[in-house]
Amino acid sequence: MKSSLKKSLYFGLAAVSVLAASSFASTTASAKTYAKVATNSTLTTAPESRNVKANGTNALYTKAGTLKGAKLVASKSTMSTLANSKSSKNYFRAYQVATTNRGSVYYKVVSFDGKYRGWIYGGKSTSVFGGGIASAKTTTDAKLPDQLTGYTITNVKKNTLWNNPQYTQYKASKVDMSDYKDGDTFTVSEAATKTREGSLYYKVTDDNNAKVTGWIYAGGLTAAKTNSVKVSYVDYSTNKSVGSISVPFSTSDTSTNLTTGTNFSAIIKGIPTGYSAYNTDSNSSASLSATTAKSGDTVTFYVKKGTSTNLTQSINVNVETTSGQAITLRDADAKTLTASGQKAAFQVTPGTAVSSEDVTNIIKDAQLETLVAADKTVYTLTSTQGNTTTTGSNVQVNVTAYYTAK
Repeated sequence: MKSSLKKSLYFGLAAVSVLAASSFASTTASAKTYAKVATNSTLTTAPESRNVKANGTNALYTKAGTLKGAKLVASKSTMSTLANSKSSKNYFRAYQVATTNRGSVYYKVVSFDGKYRGWIYGGKSTSVFGGGIASAKTTTDAKLPDQLTGYTITNVKKNTLWNNPQYTQYKASKVDMSDYKDGDTFTVSEAATKTREGSLYYKVTDDNNAKVTGWIYAGGLTAAKTNSVKVSYVDYSTNKSVGSISVPFSTSDTSTNLTTGTNFSAIIKGIPTGYSAYNTDSNSSASLSATTAKSGDTVTFYVKKGTSTNLTQSINVNVETTSGQAITLRDADAKTLTASGQKAAFQVTPGTAVSSEDVTNIIKDAQLETLVAADKTVYTLTSTQGNTTTTGSNVQVNVTAYYTAK
């Protein structure tokens, strides 16, 4: 009987233990809690400032990973592969941010090729990307080629123009080439290298139609086989060369004029960063040989050191008839003239004068010595009038160019 009682007590206690353990497990499961969204907003800073790269420490989910119902979009392993990718299409653009009641920050991101989209842990601060992502610089500045003009597109079907180098921005797209004509020549104005691939891109503009402009893989351009003149940029104060470019011209010509037209524009665009034209009298060239430069010649162009903080910001050119009536430019010409007037090469120290020669060279740079107005009247440049700038910061100055109708 004692043995029977012991067995009963043993099984009774075991049953109670099982029930208690079952009850405890059930209580634990029901007590599991999930994070809740505290804030959720769209990011409004400049799109390029929201380019990010994965670092492989966190997975991508359909919602913040600690929220109830979050499903996996890309594992940590996949995100690690994307982090080490050599392809720009695997960068991400962050466009939404949320915080949870636990103080965690999550970003909604999409890959540049659109394949992956979801939420990823972003650290504890909304002021800097952290956690599973970090800020990304998709391109780096590159050196301009010695030759800036005379390029043609080798095969427009294989290498065309993009509004940004392909996959270096989210939704980078091809440029409308409907106004491009086979054989059009292009001028290079900027150069950049894709960070991941290391491929070189140039920003180019069609010499026959300024609306056709964009970025193209450098290998997709063919340099013209022409005569060329070397332009050496010399710091006037030290008499030392600080850079150079090659200006091509047709093999059918015995010489070329570097002081006007596309040649002069190419020289202005090629001025090294941190410098501006020493002056624009005689176009800052060392001698009149610039007007009749021959292939193989080297022409000196004087420059001076300067920063945007101690120069004017813009020279605004008003276009008028000789009788003082305003001329309305076509939109493309107005934009070109504004851009020329903002170039560092033409800016002066606040408090000094912009000479009439300076104004003439801005007109030359914009290639508006002869222009067709919005009303289709053809005008020819007659004279220019400079102005003295004010002192201070962010100085702009108004000058005038006078034209006569043909």
